[in-house]
Amino acid sequence: MFTNMENNEVFHFIGRPDGLGNRIEELINIQEFCETNNKKCVYIWNNSQARKYDIFIHFDNIKIQKTFIAEEKKKFLKNCFLRSYEYIVKYQFNFNTKIINNINYDAIIHIRATDRLVTNPHNNDYSTELHLVNLMNKTIDYINNDDSIKTYTIVTDDIHRNHIKSHINKEYVELLYDYDIHKDYLDFYYLINPSKYVLMCSQFSSYSITASILGNKPLLVFKTSLNSNLPRYKANIKIID
Repeated sequence: MFTNMENNEVFHFIGRPDGLGNRIEELINIQEFCETNNKKCVYIWNNSQARKYDIFIHFDNIKIQKTFIAEEKKKFLKNCFLRSYEYIVKYQFNFNTKIINNINYDAIIHIRATDRLVTNPHNNDYSTELHLVNLMNKTIDYINNDDSIKTYTIVTDDIHRNHIKSHINKEYVELLYDYDIHKDYLDFYYLINPSKYVLMCSQFSSYSITASILGNKPLLVFKTSLNSNLPRYKANIKIID
């Protein structure tokens, strides 16, 4: 529980019932708002039937909980987002001590397909299968030709990993998943921890964008992503085509 805080300095916020990236975006913005305005937030971790996650991440000045507590005095703020390029996020996972930290890789590629692929994109956060194939081919060319990248790895939830691996001539680093930790959290942890770059191999993904922010790493993206919601995140982006 917060200490030495008046009730008018603590507010509640009901989070989005979405994926980790969407929730982390809210928490990043709320944290900077709290630090700038000397406030603290009770953030309701809003699980749904489709999106259920345990709370394995914590942010300074924010208390994350799944439900309201009856005796809490509730004050809701909606306009509590604040994000600047130079702000360093203060966070921690509660499973850090379980992870073997001797896995090193210069770049990590996030291939986002599945629900981000549609036949006729209705907005610029989505793309077609053909567009994704084009981005994967550009990713292969970039990794192969960037001399600063000696090692790389991939996180994805579909079959595209093998296509990328078979066409890149750099050293591939295997990631470990033999942990009692949800894969979405493990992938997010690995996205935060390359030595150099996060590469977003999709039109848009809040998952890889927020990971690059937490890890304070450049986010490598393709020009078409500038037409998506990417700019609002104020990540440290580098256009690579």
